[in-house]
Amino acid sequence: MNTPLLWHIPLSHFNEKVRWALDYKGIAHRRRVLGPNYLIRAWRATGQGHLPILWLDGAAIADSTRIIDRLETRYPDPPLYPQDASVRERALALEEDLDETLGPALRAAVVTPLFRDDPDIALRVLTTGMPEQAYRSLRPLLRVFPAFYRLRHKISAANLEKDRAIVAAALDRIEQQRHGRAYLVGEAFSVADLTAAALLAPALQPPELQYPLQVELPSYLQAYRAALIEHPAAQWAAGIYRQHRGRSAEIVRAVA
Repeated sequence: MNTPLLWHIPLSHFNEKVRWALDYKGIAHRRRVLGPNYLIRAWRATGQGHLPILWLDGAAIADSTRIIDRLETRYPDPPLYPQDASVRERALALEEDLDETLGPALRAAVVTPLFRDDPDIALRVLTTGMPEQAYRSLRPLLRVFPAFYRLRHKISAANLEKDRAIVAAALDRIEQQRHGRAYLVGEAFSVADLTAAALLAPALQPPELQYPLQVELPSYLQAYRAALIEHPAAQWAAGIYRQHRGRSAEIVRAVA
């Protein structure tokens, strides 16, 4: 059996979802950080241009939700899907909802003001965990790359407040769903909890995060982050990281 291989971008919260699932299940795997030119390689592998992509049993699987679903089948223990059908349905519905709302909106809420006011810092943020060459290759494209990134991810400066409102509403939904309980659905950690916490990771920057930011954020983003962290749902997500993020299951090649 071939060792699973993850193509990923360190900063991305959708990539963090899959890293967490692999680590939580203790699946020994290798990781390959793809640089800013990952688009072509992703298209060739899966017919779409997004990461993460997991190579498993000789097949390339795209999309964090599809990857976790495949992992549940291939490596069922410990489970991320609740055993009870109705609880599992609620967990998967929460995963889908947060993927479609919180994930894109938080990305836009962070990146939009950076590209507007501090594009060089934006490049540093986006190349978190990549070799220095990734930043150097993008730096000469600073005049055009922000426009490409915004188009690719459907980000608009005019929608900044709307995106931040979507983030705030998602936090409120998480807190309402939790209703003071330890977990979002059922009595155990599930894909719903993993998704909510992982998608908040770029703002939370919890100590357990394996690829933390290496650049100081401007004051306007520090203020936004501080406000998010005060929300009870963000505090809960930080606790989920402490309890369940665990150790990396990545197989690291020895350096000669």
